[in-house]
Amino acid sequence: MRSTWTLPDDLVVPDLPEDHPGPGAPVPQHWNKCFGCGDDQPSGLAMEFTIGEGLEVLGRLDVATRYQGGPGFIHGGILMTAFDEVQGMACNAALRTAVVTGHFETDFARPIPLGSVLEFRARVDGTVRRKVYTSAEARIVDGPLADPDVVVASSVGLFVVVGHEHFAKGRDYVDGIPQSEHDISAV
Repeated sequence: MRSTWTLPDDLVVPDLPEDHPGPGAPVPQHWNKCFGCGDDQPSGLAMEFTIGEGLEVLGRLDVATRYQGGPGFIHGGILMTAFDEVQGMACNAALRTAVVTGHFETDFARPIPLGSVLEFRARVDGTVRRKVYTSAEARIVDGPLADPDVVVASSVGLFVVVGHEHFAKGRDYVDGIPQSEHDISAV
């Protein structure tokens, strides 16, 4: 059940950046050690993303056995992490800047079995100064209980634009050096 999430009246829908690659283009990982998308994170989600229409990003998650919560189904925290990642990637693709999560809500509509493939659609709904408002939904597109027409979970989020100095605070704790030219959090 959705809370009383309300978008502000002074919300501004941002224009797409001039260098926006258009629908179908891959969205590069923002940090190779990221739990959500990093290819140098063996215990991570290994999510991949593509540009959708307008301010939208699409993501996929193979629901692996190691993501089990209740018997046979995804752990809610893993699902929330996937939503956080895809909504953050939507911010990065639309705004070309680093963001951090400020507030986050997820609604769980249906059980999601292990072995399924989830497709996420996240979008930037608008901005107010440094605040970025997002929304997303997930559907099972392959595997057990697949029905791409049914939303199995949805989420809304508030992200905050930060400068690179924000990540300097964690410099002494970083596991590795940012290696991607797309790393928007480089310290």
